[in-house]
Amino acid sequence: MTNNPEIARALGYPYPAPSDDFLFRGGNVEAFEEKIHLTDRIPVLAVGSNRAPEQLLRKFGDDALVPVTVARLKDHDVVYSAHMASYGSIPATLAPSPGTRVAVSLTWLTPDQLERMHETEAIGVNYDYGVAQDLEIEIGDGRPKVPVGCYLGRRGAYAPDGAPIALAEVEAAGRIFGSATQPEMLSRVHVDHGDDEPFEAWLGALIGDRDARGRLTARLAQKAVPIDLSSFTTR
Repeated sequence: MTNNPEIARALGYPYPAPSDDFLFRGGNVEAFEEKIHLTDRIPVLAVGSNRAPEQLLRKFGDDALVPVTVARLKDHDVVYSAHMASYGSIPATLAPSPGTRVAVSLTWLTPDQLERMHETEAIGVNYDYGVAQDLEIEIGDGRPKVPVGCYLGRRGAYAPDGAPIALAEVEAAGRIFGSATQPEMLSRVHVDHGDDEPFEAWLGALIGDRDARGRLTARLAQKAVPIDLSSFTTR
């Protein structure tokens, strides 16, 4: 284990999250209240860290109210994107995966919160935002089927061996891709692109240098496979 909080944050992605519906309110996790109205909010898939309370706190502060509900998405999986985030993780993106049923969450956002989320997701740089009308998704008894938004990786899935790699931290049934934890993935990237520099020094330098991250991302993109998410309309 590292004593460096920046390295720990990079290695900790996608961060712990409750397995049941919850409310992020006042910087805390509270039990979900059915009386909370979701119909005036925008459901957005959280396939990586956006379902984690600590990431919601970073993005929205301790004054926000964000309902988060668990869901199961059919014929998709959560895989590594072909870029490095500003905080040093290799983040997630959605990918088709026939027969897989992956655990995801929905963040139910106000229009202002969605705008803020767009700001944190590097729209037009690392992700596009798309909306799907007809996903095969189980969002809970009594909840109507609604259009669902998602952040879609622009460079495809990182595939150093020719196929996407799923996030081992994300539960899935019928998974067809190999999987790796975030520490395993960063170790693999370090071996391939670290130039014999010690791991923590290499990763710390990338976290502190946007241009260096951009150069690494360009190399990762050379080992990417495209993702067909035509069910989503980019907005």
